[in-house]
Amino acid sequence: MSASEPSRPARGRAGERRASILGALRATRHGLGIKDLAGLTGLHDNTVRFHLDQLLADGLVHKQPGVPDRPGRPPLTYVARREPDEARDNYALIARVLGTALAGSTQDAAEVAREAGRAWGRAAGSASAEDWEGALDRLVALQTSEGFSPELLGGEDATVLRVHHCPFLALSREDRTLPCSVHLGLIEGVLGSAGVVQRLEPFVTPTLCVAHLAPGHDA
Repeated sequence: MSASEPSRPARGRAGERRASILGALRATRHGLGIKDLAGLTGLHDNTVRFHLDQLLADGLVHKQPGVPDRPGRPPLTYVARREPDEARDNYALIARVLGTALAGSTQDAAEVAREAGRAWGRAAGSASAEDWEGALDRLVALQTSEGFSPELLGGEDATVLRVHHCPFLALSREDRTLPCSVHLGLIEGVLGSAGVVQRLEPFVTPTLCVAHLAPGHDA
């Protein structure tokens, strides 16, 4: 790792802070300003501003004028992007239909879904066996762009990936088999030969999934 690259704990803290900011924004439909977010998350204004810039770049939030509380230009507020209700419902419906068809067409639908996830992950660029750090960076980048709100924590023997938002949550409430298989395959596809998933723990809390990762084949 070069001197310019963030350490694994630093990446973990950044992911946790970004997730807390995004969670605060998702909890309101009216938007929040920087000072409001700082008060809710306990972060410094400048730290909130930095992570908002990253969330804007990732397309997870957008800016809009707030309600003025004094004469002059109204303050900017930040709002979490949401799919229109109709589009979200249609995606959930087609996913259920396809999932039911898949489950009825094969005896191992979970493995088919897992392989689909691997293909998705490989499309982002699977890492070589020597590129463990690069694989972790690509995994965090991909999951961030897809709205998983990942947080990476390093340990002595393994790395823990905490996922604070499951994009498949609506489907997972009905049956976790296919969504969790896709998620597992996604991680495996990005890691490639650089690492393995020792285990994936879905929904250790109502909003948190945890994956235990290790470099090489030390499962």
